Amino acid sequence: MRPAALLLALLAGAPPSGGAPARAHDTHVSHTRMVLEGRTVALRVRLFHDDLERGLQRFAGDSTLRVTAAAPAESLFTAYAARTFVLEVDGRRVPLSVTSAGLERDEAAEQVVWYVMEGALPGPARKVTLLDGLLFEVFPDQQNIVQLLRLPADRRQTLYFTARDPRPQTDAP
Repeated sequence: MRPAALLLALLAGAPPSGGAPARAHDTHVSHTRMVLEGRTVALRVRLFHDDLERGLQRFAGDSTLRVTAAAPAESLFTAYAARTFVLEVDGRRVPLSVTSAGLERDEAAEQVVWYVMEGALPGPARKVTLLDGLLFEVFPDQQNIVQLLRLPADRRQTLYFTARDPRPQTDAP
């Protein structure tokens, strides 16, 4: 199995789709699972559909923009994430691009959009610096949780970012 396929398999594990219609939510949060292995980084970002749509509308300057299962706005999200999700490995910025996307319902029946993003590393990561600022400009109470997994060491770290304290965080062995 090639490394990217392994990483994507590890990133799986979202709740099943389907369920009751979405209701309004009071929390603005994203969840990201990131896997670093060798020269590859892969991540799966999950955001509330209505929050993301509002953020992408603002970013694109288009209040009519809709994010749907048939058109999940992969290119627009890639451009948006390039400005708001900053990943540096050993002092070098790592460009990420969306490789797949979709919509589903979470365990509370909220509509969620997910994106799988991948990037190439110059070598095995020693120092990782991350700022997950997704939707900080839209919601002053936005919270972003990143679960970082380093393979093959199976070392895990959870990082927590808030719009009220938008600072990068570093993980180094």
